[in-house]
Amino acid sequence: MSWVAKIIDGTPDDFTHARLVKYGIGNHPGPRTRLTLTKTSIRFKADLDQEKELLKGYILGAPEGAHKVKGMIITYSDLTSEYGSLNMPITWKKSKGKGIPVFKAKIDEIAPLEDIKALLDLDDPTTFYLLSLNPKDGSKPWKVITKTSFPKGGPKEKDATKAEKDPVFTKGALGNTPELLEYILDTFVPDAKDKIGPKTKNIMVRNNLEILDIEIPADPSLSFSEKRRLAKKRGKLIRSITIDDEDYTFEYEFLA
Repeated sequence: MSWVAKIIDGTPDDFTHARLVKYGIGNHPGPRTRLTLTKTSIRFKADLDQEKELLKGYILGAPEGAHKVKGMIITYSDLTSEYGSLNMPITWKKSKGKGIPVFKAKIDEIAPLEDIKALLDLDDPTTFYLLSLNPKDGSKPWKVITKTSFPKGGPKEKDATKAEKDPVFTKGALGNTPELLEYILDTFVPDAKDKIGPKTKNIMVRNNLEILDIEIPADPSLSFSEKRRLAKKRGKLIRSITIDDEDYTFEYEFLA
């Protein structure tokens, strides 16, 4: 279940909390996802913080055999020993200086699907998999293309005078099988599944986050950065979903 779906379900956890750390009091554009459904494929374009679920969708349905995996892993947790147990060779670089350490690793490998799955299974709330995947033999439509660095400046408020641009952080296509379609709908539109039928072609999901209050730990022994990391956000998730030509709005309160 994605971190957004957990808010919808009323079960936000540490993964949800980690995605909310960067938001302060006020209204913030959250991640968007565009889905295009055909008889054979599920095409997608998504903002940052949706890539992990799309990579897992690829693993769920991609053909067996060798796959190209390329990109970057960025984590704020020291999991180097855990990654060292994988079949895939990974070399880490640790940031220098003060502040929370950041671990980065570049990947450019050809690996069997089970090895890539094992890589993604080593997951925690502060790990980002900025990876691109595709079958070595070029099997269509399977591909995930993800940028290898975070967007600068964060999400921007929409300018009503300009046409909305599609998300660009992660894009690609998956095969449209019943199992994979069910996974994608449960992940990105669990609250609007009953409005999606066999003739549905286009789905656009916009998430807006309204942070109303921040509950900061009172422990004086904690540093500012630790308090910021542990602070809980109280607010609303407001979702605008367009399914072909029909618009729907959903709202959820959360504390995470």
